[in-house]
Formats: sequence, C-alpha cells, structure tokens
Amino acid sequence: MKDRNKQSTSIIKYASKNCPTSAASYSAANATARHSKHFQEGEFLKEAWLACVSSLFDDFDNKDKIIQRIKDVPLSRNTIKDRILKLAENVTDQQKNDINSAPFISLCLDESIDITKSARLAVFARYWVGNIIKEELIEITSLLTATKGTNICTAVKNSLVEKVIDLKKIVSVTTDGAPNMVGKKMVSFLHLKQT
Repeated sequence: MKDRNKQSTSIIKYASKNCPTSAASYSAANATARHSKHFQEGEFLKEAWLACVSSLFDDFDNKDKIIQRIKDVPLSRNTIKDRILKLAENVTDQQKNDINSAPFISLCLDESIDITKSARLAVFARYWVGNIIKEELIEITSLLTATKGTNICTAVKNSLVEKVIDLKKIVSVTTDGAPNMVGKKMVSFLHLKQT
C-alpha cells in the first residue's frame, strides 16, 4: 500500500511545481480515495480547512493569503472524481512500465465465487524492478462462462494482452491448488505462452 501511495504522489509533485492549489486538490483526492470517502467530501474538507484557519493561522501575517489559497483549491465532486481517475491512470501506467521493464514475471492466480455467485479471477504479478521485488494486482476479472482451466487461461491471457504485458516473460504460474487450476487442466497454462 505504501508503494501505491508513493506512486500516486509522483503526479502530485508534478502538479505542485505548476500550481499549488492543483497539488492540494490532488492530495485531497488521494486521501479521499485511500479512505474510501465519497467524492463530495472535497467540499467538506474545504469547509473544515476554512473553519480551522482562524485557530491555526491567527498570528500569521499572511492569514488572508492562506484563506484565499484554501478557497481557490478545486474540490468539487467532479474535480475529485477526475483527480482520482488521473491518479489511478498514473499508477497503472507506472505499473505497466515496471512490469514491461522486468526481465521475468511470475503470476499468481486465485479464482473464487463471490456473494452474487459470480466467478472472479484475481491475477497478480510478481516481478523484479531494480533491487525491488514487487507483487501487484493486475486485474480482477469475471469468468462469464465457466471456471474450467481453458476459461481461466483465456481470461488471464486477455488481461495480460489488455495491459500490454509480454507473455513470453512469464516464468511461473502459482495457483491455490483448486482442481480447475492443477493436473491435466494445467496444460492450458502452457498454451498461455505459446499463443
């Protein structure tokens, strides 16, 4: 989680060079997403900040400038939503770059049935970047037809192709040992690299 937060702060640092109110807006959006708050919480944050100004900055000479800066921070529901989407896109792009720069990739697959009786497949990748071994969630995808090995293989392949991940870099696949993931069905994973 710390790594994700570090990744999302790179766009905030970029924004802070150009406009401090935009950087503050990205920081608020990042906190909103991390704490699973509603998008409209941004306006509440601004109201709370303004309520605290008189207590925190009463003895500051530039108190009026601080108040104006807070008022200028864009924190509408749509702005927060857009900022969160941009942060997520930035993290995804960094993840793609890291995975594609890795010499090898190991996959971990976990299939389960959710509360709505829908089959879901979680695809994780473990890879090496620099001196760091990372383990990242690539995708959680629905298995629409069945949970057979070939369906799982197709779903994994589609997820990796969609993320532009080179299938030839896969050196191992780890599963939870469920019958549809091992034994004869495991042959379908061998097709993953061949196609």
